[in-house]
Order: sequence, then structure tokens, then C-alpha cells
Amino acid sequence: MRLIKKVYQVYTLKKFMSFDFVKKLDFESEFFDLYKLSESAYGAISKENSGMGGNAGFIDIGDYLIIVDTTGNVDAAKDLIKAATQYTQKEPNFIVITHYHMDHLMGTSLFDVSTQIMTSDRTLKNIQTEGRKRIEEFKKMDLKEMEESLKTETDEEKRKEIENDLKFLKVVRSDDFTLREPNLTFKEGCVIHGTDKSVQLRTFTKAHTDGDVIVYIPEEKILFAGDLLFARIDPWLGSGNPEGWISVNDELMSFDFKVTVPGHGKLASKEEFSLENRYIKEILELVKKKVEAGEDPTQIKREDFSKELQSWKSTVLEWNINFLAEFLKKT
Repeated sequence: MRLIKKVYQVYTLKKFMSFDFVKKLDFESEFFDLYKLSESAYGAISKENSGMGGNAGFIDIGDYLIIVDTTGNVDAAKDLIKAATQYTQKEPNFIVITHYHMDHLMGTSLFDVSTQIMTSDRTLKNIQTEGRKRIEEFKKMDLKEMEESLKTETDEEKRKEIENDLKFLKVVRSDDFTLREPNLTFKEGCVIHGTDKSVQLRTFTKAHTDGDVIVYIPEEKILFAGDLLFARIDPWLGSGNPEGWISVNDELMSFDFKVTVPGHGKLASKEEFSLENRYIKEILELVKKKVEAGEDPTQIKREDFSKELQSWKSTVLEWNINFLAEFLKKT
């Protein structure tokens, strides 16, 4: 979703790692591929240019069904609800929101009012300030310019981006759209105890955002990382603290987990956290050198990164560079 952040790049699961215990399920959705990660956990991984926004998932812990994020697309959220009820034969009891960005919480309004929505206290504050502000900005955007550009755009990928943006804006601008905000919060962390499993929630400050939440199932070694992990694609740096993010990732790599559902990108291992840290360190150093030399940091190119990072593709590189130039002035 280009309006929020266009960061998606697809790679095959087998290309980088082997998760023999993960099963791809035969669930039809134009928005995501569904994976059974363990006895209780499922990952909904966004398809390329589907307009879904962030990845999502669900966890069956016995007497409770937990949804992790609700995507940035109401139709994708409908598919998520369908998948969760189909494979667990339960109705959702809790939604955990990992952070305040709209591509992870647009679908909250589709769930029954009996479904409790949880997040960190900082993320709730961000939703009530930055989130509400962003919705108002979306409502004021001129659709005519986008509709005209769609008529003349010949590149199929760019056309799909514009179409997805238009769909998103039309939903937000509709009279019946309401964003359901979390009604349960925690300061540092909490545990949801089910009859079969327990799930740990923890929050971190000064990372991707102020108040990022992870969902961890220690018994099954499964981690839902939210946008603390962009798997082999440029992470969006502009809402947080890149130096703090590196420290948080170092801590997460000490967790015992077999597979991670990232906020964006495909299913991942600890290697992806290490690569993301390398990206953040390299771009920080590249921008710092340009700023200290009095040069324009926007001249930084993909080829300036180490070889493994040069293949990453997204449209946020220039945004990250501009953000870091300002960030470094303040530190």
C-alpha cells in the first residue's frame, strides 16, 4: 500500500531457509498465503501487490482464539476472519495490535464488538494521536488526481498500486467506516493463558515505533514480530529510533524461536533480524558520512550497500535517507 509505505518484495520460502515443519494450507485468498506454523499458530503472509498491507496471523490456545494484527485492507481482514474460524472452529476472542500503523489495524472494525482488542499503552496513545491524524489526512486527499494517473499509467505494477490506494481511500472516506481502537492495554507485557497454550506479549520503546508489541509462544518457539522485522526488504525507519531498533533486535535474537512472522516479507528466521540490523547500521553510516562531508545524502544509491543488501527492493530508501539526515542532526 503505497500511501502507508510501499515496501513489499516477494521471495520464495525455499530460497533462503527451510522450514520443514511449516505447512502451506489450501486456503483461497487473493490477499495472502496461509501457513500452519505449529499446533496452535497460523501466519497470513501478504501476496505481492495484493493491497493487504502488513502480515497477520492467529493463534488457537484452547479456550481463546487470538488474532495478531488485522491488515490494512478490509477485504483481506474478512479473509483472515474466515480462515481463523475455518481452521479453529472458534470465534476470535482477542486481537493483538503490534503498532499504530494503519496497514496493521484497518480491519478491527470488522470484528464482533465482543472481541477484545489489546496493545501496549504507548501504541494506544499513538493510535489516538498519530493514527487519528492520519485518517483525517486520508479523508482530505484528492482522489481525482489518482484516478487520472490510473488512466494514463501503463506499468502494471504501478497501476495495481494506484488501484489499491484508491480502494483504501474509498473505504476510509466512506460514511460507515469506523476504526475500532484497543480497549485493553499493558505497560510492559502480559500473558494470555489458554487451556492449551500460553502466549506472551511484550512491548518495546524506541524501535520501529514507540510501543511495538511482539507475540511469543515459547512452548512452540513461534514469534510474531510485527514491524520490528521487515524480512529482506527495506524497513521503514521514519516512525521510530533506528539505534534503539538495533538494540531491540539484538534482544529478540536471544529468544528461542524457530520461525518468525514478520510485519512485512516472508516467513523468517533469526538471520533476517541480523540482516535488518546490518541494513540499519549501514544506512546510518552512509548518511552520517554524507552529512559530515557536507554532501547531499540523497545521492546514496542501492549499490553503496554491501552485496547482500543490494538486491533488496522498495520505494522507501529515499524516505529513510531523508529521515536519517534529520535524525542525525538531533542526536
